[in-house]
Amino acid sequence: MTRLFSGLLLTSLLSLFLLGYLIDRVIDGDPAPSNAGTVSAHLLDYMVSQSQPLAEIQLPTHYQQQAAALGLNLQLEPYQALALPAELAQQLTAPGGLALASNEQDYLVKQLPTHPQWLLKLALPPEQQQHPLSLWLTLALYAGFAVLLLLWLWPLVRRLNLLTRLAERFGKGELHIRQPYSRFSYIPRLEHSFNQMAEQISQLLHENRLLAKSLSHDLRTPIACLRFGLEAVQEATSPEKKQQLLLRMEQDVDRMEAMVNSFLEFASLSRTARNLEFSRHTMQHWLAEYCHSIEPLMLQHQLRLSLLMTEPVLYSRINPHWLERALNNIVGNACRFANSQLQLTLSAKASQLLISISDDGPGIAAEDAENVLLPFVKLDNAAQSSTVQDSTPHFGLGLAISAEIIKWHNGKIVVDRDPILAGARFSLYLNSCS
Repeated sequence: MTRLFSGLLLTSLLSLFLLGYLIDRVIDGDPAPSNAGTVSAHLLDYMVSQSQPLAEIQLPTHYQQQAAALGLNLQLEPYQALALPAELAQQLTAPGGLALASNEQDYLVKQLPTHPQWLLKLALPPEQQQHPLSLWLTLALYAGFAVLLLLWLWPLVRRLNLLTRLAERFGKGELHIRQPYSRFSYIPRLEHSFNQMAEQISQLLHENRLLAKSLSHDLRTPIACLRFGLEAVQEATSPEKKQQLLLRMEQDVDRMEAMVNSFLEFASLSRTARNLEFSRHTMQHWLAEYCHSIEPLMLQHQLRLSLLMTEPVLYSRINPHWLERALNNIVGNACRFANSQLQLTLSAKASQLLISISDDGPGIAAEDAENVLLPFVKLDNAAQSSTVQDSTPHFGLGLAISAEIIKWHNGKIVVDRDPILAGARFSLYLNSCS
């Protein structure tokens, strides 16, 4: 908006100055004919010359008679009544006298040569004649101003029309279209906001489609198991067999409930992000407390946890609850594949701080490093799983939720292989603050 208002103001000022200059040149180059000033100057010279044979006491009476006879506004005033600078006072004795103006009218003043203590003042008739092109020049001023404003507004109108057409196409389902960038646009923030909105809507629709597709696919198996279980219960004769089948059906229902809850939680992330509050924390202290809180998890999986931190104190603006949730998902995933050791590292890198979670498991292939953070992507298989039996159901959403949470913190996650432990390494980049 700053560019829009400044451009409009600059165009208006330049238009007025340019058009005013051109019209002044036309008026100055073709002045309206007027002889009133010349005639009055000659008349004043003649009146002053009549004072030479007159005595000072005769001057008032003489000029009163001349003014009445010729119908002139002629006055005799003392020299001291007019205070003038030296360069203008010299013109009082020049031919035609000195032209002065007051609020009421214009007039000529000349000093009497034989009586220098007196001035003769002749009022000029009012100028009645206007420039013959004054009306057309006024119309040209407004028309030129309107044309220049239209020329300035034309790019703005084009960008707004383009934005309107793109919005209509986007509303009809063409989700890939975006407003092209232009360095000459007056509304770059509006166009950027439109593109950002379109990107968020496209991502939301994509996630919803993916969510519906994955949910319908993953629900088929437990529903089929429930159907088969019901048929088996009806056909079972022994109470022990029925109890076993009912217990399996209950497990299928629990799995369906956990699946739906996970999917609903992932779908509500965008709404959660709008209500987050961030605060400044000492990351060494916060990460040490976090490692202390997951010690029972390490004991359960029989893993050794090590924490490495740099000496300089690092600060960052975080949401402790959700950042802990992101770390829990990554650490929980690492516990499933680690052999004996997990390592958390806190360090500084340029203007960011880095939290790394590494394990000594089989690692993640380079071609799967980017896909592992996408929703509903599950890379675990029998060959990769650790010896610890994990009964918790997994739906490929934990790492995707962690990636989304780190985005809320204006950070990113990089997945690669740890050079020392040889397992997977998840590097969380966060903004540091003083």
